[in-house]
Amino acid sequence: PVSVIGAAAGNLADGVVGDPQRVRKYGETIQGEARRLGETVERVLQLAGIAAGKAAAARTTIRPSDLVDESLSGCRSEIEHAGVTVDVSIADPLPSVAGDATALRSAIQNLISNAVKYGGDAKWLRVSVRREREHVLFSVEDRGLGISAEDRAHIFEPFYRGREAVSQQIQGSGLGLYLVMRIAEAHGGRVTVTSEPGQGSTFTIALPDRKSTRLNS
Repeated sequence: PVSVIGAAAGNLADGVVGDPQRVRKYGETIQGEARRLGETVERVLQLAGIAAGKAAAARTTIRPSDLVDESLSGCRSEIEHAGVTVDVSIADPLPSVAGDATALRSAIQNLISNAVKYGGDAKWLRVSVRREREHVLFSVEDRGLGISAEDRAHIFEPFYRGREAVSQQIQGSGLGLYLVMRIAEAHGGRVTVTSEPGQGSTFTIALPDRKSTRLNS
């Protein structure tokens, strides 16, 4: 991103680009790459926090519906830019969860961003929340590229990028799902995936509900 931003800004500053439509295009490129750079910096900082044992800060009580609303709001611009339709399904009633709201939002936003990037021509994703025993399950589903069994065995490893992502030149650092996994584990939860090539993917974060968290603490 730094190289692209520098080159595009240099062309604008030197007057190489004068046509209004091309200037607009360059501006959109700089904006997009700046967003990518910001995401990369944020993930590196999160990784440093995890290494320092700070994957989750002070815990507060969080309503699952609020967590979903805030996560979708944080991804609104990329969802709209990609023209993706979002379905939301939240069971009622649901217990609250206990955790670091910022970290949990980051984890869910990561899954939503992946569904936008890897959703293919379907341009659709669903965010759903339900209860299963003593856990609250947050799922993000798409109907896109899907993931092969070989890649599924490694996608939660740091810096790993699937073959489909590489072959289609889908941008990413390979840190996102690793961070999602570590954040879920720091909250006593887990993240799982079900996927088949060409059939889309569903990622699910399972978190203990507030009552079970209190009993186990």
